[in-house]
Amino acid sequence: MLSSAVGAYVNRYAVAPGRRALFCVNNDAAYADAISLAQSGAQVQLVDLRPTTAPALLGAANSVGITVHHGSAVTQVRGFQRANTARIEGFDSNTGRIMGGAAHHEVDLVAMSGGWTPTVHLSSHRNVKPVYRSDIASFVPGAFDRAQFGAGSMVGEQSWDGAIASGWAAGSQAAGVLSLQSAGDAPTLQDGFGMAFVPAGPLRSDTSGGKSFVDFQHDVTVDDVQLAHREGYVSVEHLKRYTTLGMGTDQGKTSNLNGMGVMATARGLDVSLAGTTTFRPPYTPAALGALAGRNVRGHFQPERLTAMHDWHMANGGVKLEAGYWLRPLWYRTHGATLSAAYKVEMEFVRENVGIADTSTLGKIDVQGPDAAAFLDRVYVNGYSKLAVGKARYGFMLREDGIVMDDGTTTRVSETQFFMTTTTAQAAKVMSHLEFLLQVVWPELRVTVASVTDQWAAMSIAGPRTRDVLQAAFPHLDFADAALPFMGLLDTQGKAPLAGVALRILRLTFSGELAYEIFVPTHHGLAVWEHLMEAGKPWQLRPYGLEALGSLRIEKGHVVGSEMDGRTTLGDMGAGRMASQSKDFWGKALSHSPHLQKPDRPSLVGLEAVDPAQPPSNGSILFFADDAISGHGRGHVTSTTFSKTVGKAIALGLLQGGTAHVGQEVVAASPATGRQYRLRVVEPCFIDPQGVRYRV
Repeated sequence: MLSSAVGAYVNRYAVAPGRRALFCVNNDAAYADAISLAQSGAQVQLVDLRPTTAPALLGAANSVGITVHHGSAVTQVRGFQRANTARIEGFDSNTGRIMGGAAHHEVDLVAMSGGWTPTVHLSSHRNVKPVYRSDIASFVPGAFDRAQFGAGSMVGEQSWDGAIASGWAAGSQAAGVLSLQSAGDAPTLQDGFGMAFVPAGPLRSDTSGGKSFVDFQHDVTVDDVQLAHREGYVSVEHLKRYTTLGMGTDQGKTSNLNGMGVMATARGLDVSLAGTTTFRPPYTPAALGALAGRNVRGHFQPERLTAMHDWHMANGGVKLEAGYWLRPLWYRTHGATLSAAYKVEMEFVRENVGIADTSTLGKIDVQGPDAAAFLDRVYVNGYSKLAVGKARYGFMLREDGIVMDDGTTTRVSETQFFMTTTTAQAAKVMSHLEFLLQVVWPELRVTVASVTDQWAAMSIAGPRTRDVLQAAFPHLDFADAALPFMGLLDTQGKAPLAGVALRILRLTFSGELAYEIFVPTHHGLAVWEHLMEAGKPWQLRPYGLEALGSLRIEKGHVVGSEMDGRTTLGDMGAGRMASQSKDFWGKALSHSPHLQKPDRPSLVGLEAVDPAQPPSNGSILFFADDAISGHGRGHVTSTTFSKTVGKAIALGLLQGGTAHVGQEVVAASPATGRQYRLRVVEPCFIDPQGVRYRV
């Protein structure tokens, strides 16, 4: 295993790949990996080809119990499926010869580090030929173009001070090209750290038939390279194709230079005269799996399952990929087809009660003395005056004034908020918040943490919701006075859910009386099943993503189909939410003339004139007297059939928006070639006064 791989396992993943390790190295950098493994409790020996090591580095190794063998080399490793023993012999770095004095050691891991070779791919792409430097046994770029400069290990510097000096020199040269004044002399660290490696060829002290590997991915050995030489494949390019040297996923990073050295020795040439392969960007090649993309299905990306996933599958759920998550789209127990089932599911939510798994929502914990001030700057509306125990719906914008995401944020205490985001944008919003705190407003005393995986969530909606919850949690009060709309109840369950944390928010996405219940993920299934049992007298049923999306269309709530990365607050009909008394991220550019044009497509409701012809998503909208060609006046974003309205309905973005209420438009589908007659209406199809969810 490479020494750097050991360091990655220990420091990045907290995994010790071995307990009795031997490091074979010729440079300073590998000492850090050996020290990290020793600090994890492993027994570590370090075999250094060099006769001495910097005292500070040697002291650091000895302080964690590492035994260092100077002027030594590992000449043989034995084992089956893993290393069992390794042989150490003396080594003369001046002559590159094995000096004998073999000693065998029991090991379960052998790590190696032969130094680092400069990355010359980009400069080679600019026709800057690499040249060989024997003092570092590596190729470095030759003379650069006038407007190209190199620094650090790329040009062969092997120490901190050397890297800084070369960077300073490159910066001064760049300043000169731009007719700018350079900043004077380079600073120095004088810490003594350096790569300080010595080159070594294939090490073999006997003829016992062991293999000396050159390419550890394709198992190319020294004998393979020498056979290529005997058969006339002496060109480095021919060597590569004859032996597959350097054709692995590392594209020769660990093998090409060594392979060229072996061939040069066989030809009796200096390495500088043996030639090189062609170094080309990208330095890290794209994997074939990435190019194949979604065609490799489940092997391309991880699958995320909610705590209730197995319950959904056992009870007729039909799964749908929603980003990395698998969510129930509909339930076979409610109909033989998706079209039949989702309408049934919508009906029992509107008329009775239903429950949906909403665990995939992004959840972010925001804490700190400046948490409220931070949210004031993130959202277009204010949060400083939000009372503890209350929630607020808000939009956040990108820097260019376009809507990024929407969601509900609840004030848990004076200094703590619980933010929810859309499923699709959870990671993006988290990254956005971290960027703002680290780069834009580092003075704010705020910490954010993703708690999406910490909480399972479920939404219960419908006129009988309060009855179900009161039966499930008789010790709690769900009356409107006790838990009003947009209110929070942080509490715990009682037997059989004694001690289980319950975070209950009275929110609605469907437009019905509804509550969102968040519980620790490992209790999610137990709480779900408890609610299903308590809801039997009211025929509580689960509903899937299709019904959830259709219910929100009836209510006129926007999602990603409407917030597609091109729409503004005004386009969403939410311009009045933006505070005029405070600043917020994206505010300045949201007032740009282009984003304030009166003819921008904005949110409207659409009803099918012919109930038997629901429009297709993505259909292009035209006014009745328009020619059906080009980009039209907007497009349909979401569509469904509504039993409540009695016809097919849709949401869309139309030039002029609700100014065209009552007007007929034509929706033309470029995918099907069909056209549909629609009537423009307000985007909220049911209960515009909000009576249903405020009872």
